[in-house]
Amino acid sequence: YLAEKKRLKKLELSHKEFEKFVKICEKNHIKPAITCFAREHVQEIYNLGFKIIKVASYDCASFQLLRELKKKFNKIIVSTGATYDEEIKLASQILNNKKIDLSLLHCVTIYPTPIGKINLKKISFLKNKFKVPVGFSDHSESFNKKKNLASKLSIYFGAQLIERHITILPKDITKDGKVSILPEDILEIKEFSKLKKEEQKIYLRDKYNLNLNKLNKNNNKN
Repeated sequence: YLAEKKRLKKLELSHKEFEKFVKICEKNHIKPAITCFAREHVQEIYNLGFKIIKVASYDCASFQLLRELKKKFNKIIVSTGATYDEEIKLASQILNNKKIDLSLLHCVTIYPTPIGKINLKKISFLKNKFKVPVGFSDHSESFNKKKNLASKLSIYFGAQLIERHITILPKDITKDGKVSILPEDILEIKEFSKLKKEEQKIYLRDKYNLNLNKLNKNNNKN
């Protein structure tokens, strides 16, 4: 992993850069969020002023990390892409606290994720099983005519949060470029989320030539 470590080291931000990011977010009335990957960073992230913590899929079962995070943060979003249902259950039990605003993200850890493998039925499963807001971590291919389709479908099927990678560079310049949308693409997803359910159905049918009744049937399979 030495080559990957060297690559990431070049992208590392300083404390001052993180502090600047938090101030920019607050100035624009945006709540700053960050992913915490290690227990030794919990206090450091708290001191920097972050209010929302994202827990990556591979740390959903890092139970001691979750215990330490809940002591400092009251808004925690846990991705569930690389976990068993029993691990999600234990994670939600640890974070089951009236003071904790917990959300779960359905995630498929394939980069990029083919539309046929986004498994949107998992959204309703997570909502019904754990009784918390559920969103979708979208890693579908982002530089084609269907670049926002997965996000829109997830909203149609009940996602209340959307996580997407954003880039200002050509897709081949960055490692995650193929799953990153451009800043202007955010508005398209936001506007779709404002539509009523029936309007969303018509939009998806007309823009993408989808059979939503068939899609609904497949999505409800166990």
